[in-house]
Amino acid sequence: MSFIDSIYERAKENKKHVVVPECTNPSMMRAAVRAAGDGLADITFVGDASVCQKVAQENGIDLSGVKVVDINDKAYQDSLIERFAKLPRRGFSPKSVSKRITNPLYMALLMEAVGDADCTFGGLDTTTTEFVMATQGILGLAPGVVSPSGMLIMEIDGYAGAQGNIFGMTDGAINTEPTADQLCGIALSSCDTYTALTGNEALCGFLSYSTDGSGSSPSVFRVREGLQKAQALRPDLKIDGEFQADAAIVERVAAKKVKRESAVAGKANVLVFPDAAACNIATKLIQQFAPGHSYGPIYQGFAQPVLDCSRGDTEERIYDNVAFCSVMAGAVK
Repeated sequence: MSFIDSIYERAKENKKHVVVPECTNPSMMRAAVRAAGDGLADITFVGDASVCQKVAQENGIDLSGVKVVDINDKAYQDSLIERFAKLPRRGFSPKSVSKRITNPLYMALLMEAVGDADCTFGGLDTTTTEFVMATQGILGLAPGVVSPSGMLIMEIDGYAGAQGNIFGMTDGAINTEPTADQLCGIALSSCDTYTALTGNEALCGFLSYSTDGSGSSPSVFRVREGLQKAQALRPDLKIDGEFQADAAIVERVAAKKVKRESAVAGKANVLVFPDAAACNIATKLIQQFAPGHSYGPIYQGFAQPVLDCSRGDTEERIYDNVAFCSVMAGAVK
């Protein structure tokens, strides 16, 4: 079974409620309605109900299998704000949220914050900056995380390493030159995301041009510091480094370069890059030269699950992302 087929199966087995605040985009609507019909998630669109129905009618989209929450429903808005005010402070104050609640993204996130939904999915009509700012302000960040991050899931056909052929690679987008604290948070978030989506234990390697002190420069020191902080915060996770890429993923190389016991060396399936340039270059080269599939980036590090798709995503990728939402929400303890 392929990775994405396993995601479909897990989504159907533990179907969750996904809210979609972009109900005027025909591509988003078609993919989400199809996902609901296939049993991947229960879908609720959030927006102006009359406009949503008009767009659906104009594009031949049947909304009978989904719900629509009207952004103009004042009674429901008041209920959301009242319940949000009783939650621990996450970022925005209730007063600030009340000024933004007529924006469908904010209303959808409020529904998730108070427990009326399990995951918020958008991004086709919203920039990543807007999506991240709203999510951080309403849902807040997970413990030990100082900033959100993004992770690509790479499924590499024909790769036969000890860890299998599915890798998490992070962060090639949000944190361009991460601090040690940010590297720590990236690693913690990535381990949780990887395990949630694959069902496999995360084996997280911090990457560098240096393996176990073979190099000495500010970037190496920063990677080591981030590693130490991550290990201290989450001793339950298998996190190690710093490793050159081959020492992280190839057992034969790790045996030569890593002169100590390591549960990660040679078997890493989550790769934390020292900066966005390294991650962006590596993932794009893999996409060009290695047969397989990539999924994401999946934005992570928030206190509750969300998914922000690319504005260039096809309907098929949107459909897949709905399944990811359901699986991520289902993994929340």
